[in-house]
Amino acid sequence: MNTPNFNIYKMKPTYLRINPYYGRLALLTLLGTLVLIYRVATTQTILFTFLLWNLFLALLPLIISKIIRYNTKVNSSNTAMVILFGIWILFLPNSPYIITDFIHLETGISTMWIDLFMLFIFALNGVLLGTLSMVDMFHSITKKYNQKIAAITLFTACYLSGFGVFIGRFLRFNSWDIVARPKILLYCLYKCLFLYEAWLWAIGFGSFMWISFLVLKPLLKTKNS
Repeated sequence: MNTPNFNIYKMKPTYLRINPYYGRLALLTLLGTLVLIYRVATTQTILFTFLLWNLFLALLPLIISKIIRYNTKVNSSNTAMVILFGIWILFLPNSPYIITDFIHLETGISTMWIDLFMLFIFALNGVLLGTLSMVDMFHSITKKYNQKIAAITLFTACYLSGFGVFIGRFLRFNSWDIVARPKILLYCLYKCLFLYEAWLWAIGFGSFMWISFLVLKPLLKTKNS
């Protein structure tokens, strides 16, 4: 009797064991969560609990990039890869978006330093999740095409994400609004093309993401890479 194959997505679990960064990210997430719990307990408010949701959204690009990189069916289908890549682009801005949550930091209150520490942990986690996701996409596109196309694609994705951070923070759109409110989203995107501030945010956050990728990519090499 043949042993059933439960590896539905044909992932490579050895990669998770070889790459130590996932364990460190889990510890970083645990630390941020514990600090958040402490703040909730001491202040009796749930003001910053939205950070957990934002961190979950920042994790989605990494989940999608893992599917693209290690799912053989996706790799063999141009249509599936394009669709998942489009979804990945929509959710990628959520990774650096947590940095903008520093806007909620209030000075002069008793929990200011706790809040600063907590926001730093969550923001760092979001940036690392996004960078790991971009590393996956770089390898996937390089494998399917070449390094030049991969670099150009990621470079473009970074600056589109910077633009996405702007419309998320100031226009309060979410990634799923492309389906929920497509007309008003496209109209606002068109209007933003003529906003000086939108271009500043796109260039600023896009450059930050691209530099983070260039700096961290050599450090994230694994045997399977």
